[in-house]
Amino acid sequence: MPPKQRIVRAAVAIVAAAALMSFYLLAVRLTGIMPRCLFKWATGWDCPGCGSQRALLALLHGDIIRAIESNLLIPFAVVYLALLGTGWLYPDRPSMHRLHSHITSPFALTFIAVTIIVWTIIRNLIGI
Repeated sequence: MPPKQRIVRAAVAIVAAAALMSFYLLAVRLTGIMPRCLFKWATGWDCPGCGSQRALLALLHGDIIRAIESNLLIPFAVVYLALLGTGWLYPDRPSMHRLHSHITSPFALTFIAVTIIVWTIIRNLIGI
């Protein structure tokens, strides 16, 4: 991929992420209301993403401990998404292609799905 196209891709991704975060933070600040979890509303159980809003806000403020306390999986999800994004920006580099192949392999995706299911069960049984 030509460097100019890589810069455009990165700029689009950064602007889109910044716009979404700004909109979300502005909506929360103006209304004081954070969106509710439909899964928890319907079942009374915490979904694997419950607490992720607090965790992401904690990460935005650099508070990794509070983010982990809010939702154990969110810091790992952010790292995983960053790796996916890096693979998207540098698809022509052999090392990034190998990394992208590993983290999107059927084994990796199955591991992620099983981890999410186990996390959901554990957090509801133990009350985390």
